[in-house]
Amino acid sequence: MDGPPACLHTPKPIMPFAKLNYWLIAGMLLPLVLLVLALINPDAPDYEVIERGDGFQLREYAPMRVAETRVQADFDAVDAAAYPQLLDYVRGRNALGRKVPMLAPAMFQRVAGGDGDDWLVGFVMAKEYPMYMLPPPGTDAVSLRQLPAELIAARRFGGGWGQARWEAQADELLRSVERAGLRPVGEPVFARYNAPFVPGFLRRNEVLLSVER
Repeated sequence: MDGPPACLHTPKPIMPFAKLNYWLIAGMLLPLVLLVLALINPDAPDYEVIERGDGFQLREYAPMRVAETRVQADFDAVDAAAYPQLLDYVRGRNALGRKVPMLAPAMFQRVAGGDGDDWLVGFVMAKEYPMYMLPPPGTDAVSLRQLPAELIAARRFGGGWGQARWEAQADELLRSVERAGLRPVGEPVFARYNAPFVPGFLRRNEVLLSVER
């Protein structure tokens, strides 16, 4: 009499080569995708959109702190004149030798009453750092300033950073806020959220204008 049949083991299915390739490639690309997303959508100051107007958002910004420097330069040369001093500060060349995290955007604003080539350029400090935690600058060329909560009209656009483009957007924003019955306060701010190597069609550029109702 034959004994009981031998126990048969069903072999485990092997992952198809194409599927395995897919997951390997996806795993390798994920860090790159996350980096690209961080470059095109960087961390920014806190605000709440309270209204949408004709081509702009009306935002309530929380208070923020900026490191800024004042330079005299043509529009296209402002960043080259200002960035080295500001980058030195956030990279640790300050009074405490400590690196300071920052947010986007870099902000450019003409000095009111200046000759047109007089600019304030600011980097926004990380929101977790109150003023007393920020190291003093190591040079008189850089200063720290607390910006109060503000009502800001913001017009967003992509593309390049040429002067004509910025000023056309600023003019359009000014007309829009006046049509909406808002009163502009001060000079417009040109806000750059992305690094220069980010393609123009992926860039987030904004004109920011402080307003009152």
